[in-house]
Amino acid sequence: MSRYPRTGTQPETLVNVLITVIQKTPSGGATIEDLQDAYAEINDRRPSDRTIYRLIRRLNLYFDPLCYGEEPEPGERGSADAATEEPLVGEKAICGQRRGRKTYYLFRREENNLPSGAHDTTMLLLSLYPQLRGAMKSSIKAAMQRIFQNTLSGLSAFVGILSELEQMVHVSGPCPADPEISEALIKEILRAIREHKRVRLSYLRTYDGTVTERVVEPHGLLCRINNWYFTGLCTKRQQRRVFLLLNIKELTVIEDSFYRMPYGFSLKEAYRDVWGTWTEDGPCDLETVRLRVKAGLAERFRHQLFHESQQNRDLPDGSLEISFRLTAAQEMLSWLMSLGSAIEVLEPAWLREELIESLQETMRYYL
Repeated sequence: MSRYPRTGTQPETLVNVLITVIQKTPSGGATIEDLQDAYAEINDRRPSDRTIYRLIRRLNLYFDPLCYGEEPEPGERGSADAATEEPLVGEKAICGQRRGRKTYYLFRREENNLPSGAHDTTMLLLSLYPQLRGAMKSSIKAAMQRIFQNTLSGLSAFVGILSELEQMVHVSGPCPADPEISEALIKEILRAIREHKRVRLSYLRTYDGTVTERVVEPHGLLCRINNWYFTGLCTKRQQRRVFLLLNIKELTVIEDSFYRMPYGFSLKEAYRDVWGTWTEDGPCDLETVRLRVKAGLAERFRHQLFHESQQNRDLPDGSLEISFRLTAAQEMLSWLMSLGSAIEVLEPAWLREELIESLQETMRYYL
């Protein structure tokens, strides 16, 4: 693999430094220490401040070969104390802002500078997103680094859109869900969230088949076990609700509306602990769910993560004990029933009893 002169840095190092700057920009920027950590992830050693300055210069020159003119990069002037250098200025892709005793590096990304296919990129990333959270994350990252190795502006768009999706989309469960079926809805929902606009939707209630009209303040998209959901504040009920995208018959962005996201709201925090898409206005207590999975099906659990909290323990007979720490375990019932005799609920007792009752109720149809 080719290396750059002077720094001896592999292309992966530049990519990792750039990703770090882009990801840290929304929270105020990346420090020298952050960028040294990014460098060390690739090279297994921490670089000097001067090396980081050189990497920033090299990245800026990729975006605009004329961005420095005749001026040397701060940090390369021979100063004994790099921390006293002036922060980067000008129209560089990566610029520095001095706050207190530290300089924070930010990525300047204007929406009109995104590639023309940015919306298509959003849908592509949404297709990959369920895989990004699990074992495929490192493989996909490596592949994207290679794809964008010679087009760093493309990489910045990729990371920027992915960072934005992380605020709007939460994925849990093992199955990648294809968003193309609901692509038009997803695009409109993401636009409504970006622009802080309410949406009006016609929604089919599954329990009685009635189509209802709702006005919703969008909070985000959820993907759970191969289904996409839309969550937001129902203005009629004044409570957060979850809507299956396939049951939305019509959705319209209310262009002359405006709403504010609840202070401190995090889509990931709101739905991280639930098994499915359970909506609770107040905090719920976590509980442990333990399952025994027979050999055979156990292999599926060894290779797939069904919940962020999943813990596996191998048993002598080849079976597997699975434990979760979650809320709203009621939602597990239909999933447990679909696995039949290959799985046994060990705890909690109430879930075991409810599963028995559900199985007995089902059996009555066949007796």
